[in-house]
Amino acid sequence: MNSQQELWWKQAKSDHYAFVLLRGQGSAQCHSLHYLQMITEKLAKAYFWRSGIPPPRSHAGFVQFLRFLGHIRQKDRERIANLFSFNRFTDFQNWIRAVQPIAYDLERLTPDLANDGPNSEYPWPHAEPQHAPVEYSFPIWTLLTSGQGRDLMRVIRIAVHRFPEYADT
Repeated sequence: MNSQQELWWKQAKSDHYAFVLLRGQGSAQCHSLHYLQMITEKLAKAYFWRSGIPPPRSHAGFVQFLRFLGHIRQKDRERIANLFSFNRFTDFQNWIRAVQPIAYDLERLTPDLANDGPNSEYPWPHAEPQHAPVEYSFPIWTLLTSGQGRDLMRVIRIAVHRFPEYADT
């Protein structure tokens, strides 16, 4: 892991800690989702810094991060599958394909990617606000708290805590 990766990883770990605290205290969905989105964004940036070249300045990157993990070198595949609690790499790849729509929705919670729709930070639509995030019931929250979404949350936790084990993969 290079020094840039370590900086982004440390921030992702801190965001994850805040996420766990907020969720445990029963905070509004928007606050938990905001931190969850930031965790995934920073994990992706930490991972893509492995080349030593800055990743794009964008809130998107988590879906691409998952795709990269699903296409790693042959020699690393079983180790990575096991690290993320999968018995076989093909199971991990299939899981990545299945959760990509949820991951994409998670990326789109930022105001710049949500366009004029639901986001975790600002009332929308911008010109005539009708919804405050703190009062909104986000459909993605329902996805993240059951089935594949809950599994995605588990993998995000593993990705944060075990980042040094795959940072250079």
